Amino acid sequence: MKYRIAALLASFLLSACATGPTYLGHSVSETPFKVDGGKTISLPVTNVGALPAENEDYKIEGAGFNASLKKGSPSESKLTWAFSFVSKKSAELDSVVVEQVTDSGGLELVVKDNSPVLKNKNWVGWSAPASMTKELSPWLYSSSDSTFVFKFTIKAKDGSSIVMYQPSIISSRAKAMYLQVISGK
Repeated sequence: MKYRIAALLASFLLSACATGPTYLGHSVSETPFKVDGGKTISLPVTNVGALPAENEDYKIEGAGFNASLKKGSPSESKLTWAFSFVSKKSAELDSVVVEQVTDSGGLELVVKDNSPVLKNKNWVGWSAPASMTKELSPWLYSSSDSTFVFKFTIKAKDGSSIVMYQPSIISSRAKAMYLQVISGK
């Protein structure tokens, strides 16, 4: 009996080791994304979202949106993309540019900060607000999850420059909740 329990525990331990890396209790997989210039890179993603991009200098803390909802009015409801990162070395920044990578591999400017300020080692930037209409935010009206890839170009005052890519996944369930409010139902 004692050996059966030990064997059972050993098999649980081995199966736990075989499942691969996890993040906050979710399995992590390397997912390919097409980025600017037509190249493909792999970034870590779980079934509930992307992991924060990170290197020795910076860690992306946020790439998502805030919504200001007006019940029954998509045109008065506003969506603002919000981005943030932490500077691990507190270097003085010269500029921060955040661009959305399009499906064709092009880039669309979302935020350009030529006077970035670090507060407690953190930078935050926001896009201009956009109406949540089907014409201006068509992805919001699709019934599937929406995945965006953002390119962060961070330039320090010392002339160094770092490029990081951060996926952002908006679930169909979250989109359905927003649509329910702005449709007035």
